[in-house]
Amino acid sequence: MDAFFPSLSVAIPDSSLIDSKSLLEKSLRVAQFARALSIFRVEKVYVYHDVSSNVRPDDSKLITLLLEYLDTPQYLRKLLYPKMKLLQFAGMLPPIQSPHHKRYLRASEIHSEEARTGVLLRNRDTWVVEAGLDHTVPFIGHTKTSRKSNFQLSVKKGKLVAKEINGKVGKSEYWGYQVVSIHNLSEISRSLSDVKFLITSRRGKPISDIIPSLARNFEHASEVVLIFGSPRNEVWEIVDRIDENLVNSSLVINMFPLQGTNTVRLEEALLGSLAIINIIRV
Repeated sequence: MDAFFPSLSVAIPDSSLIDSKSLLEKSLRVAQFARALSIFRVEKVYVYHDVSSNVRPDDSKLITLLLEYLDTPQYLRKLLYPKMKLLQFAGMLPPIQSPHHKRYLRASEIHSEEARTGVLLRNRDTWVVEAGLDHTVPFIGHTKTSRKSNFQLSVKKGKLVAKEINGKVGKSEYWGYQVVSIHNLSEISRSLSDVKFLITSRRGKPISDIIPSLARNFEHASEVVLIFGSPRNEVWEIVDRIDENLVNSSLVINMFPLQGTNTVRLEEALLGSLAIINIIRV
């Protein structure tokens, strides 16, 4: 990945499912979101509150819950997610199959260092890691809380142990996305001074006019956030009510200047927009 585009994030509203009726339809749509985010190596997805719509609490919860669930390796799902109504159709959703979704292994099959997503668990007076093996692995390090994290498994003095990985797992391998719920997009700019926002809108400049100079706009950014609106309202109608300065300082792009439909569904906009952005990332 080039230096000018070190981290790609996406922001979607909590009203993203407002035009979907059944739990099955909503679940399938979130699965499409998760697939698009993973295909194009999005590192963070912000779910922001849509002040222009009456969002059903369960819809907002379903988006974050399913996105996190689908990004979780299969061997950890039963441990982290108890049976609940919102996950009723989770088993029939297409898997992401990112590099961190590894298969079950016997501990004896690990002969060199291997990174795996796991969960820290308390076992009497010690801490162990559940990492999708035939038994838990002793944890090396200090902790006071059980949590999901990434671990480096290695053999030390003939014994398999796990050490927590701080930061990114690798330079080139994609290791899934992080889901962050926020009330409004201003929270991002308050926490990151060098973030760049890119708003997708039919009011923006055609992407074909901007691509040659797009890379330069992100040259000194640590994070680029691609912002999407809801099925009923464009970004303007949502963000304008919260932070006019954010809108004025953002780059506004029409990703589909020749669209042949009245609307572009969010799952379609995610795939299409991220595919276009991907051109300048390689």
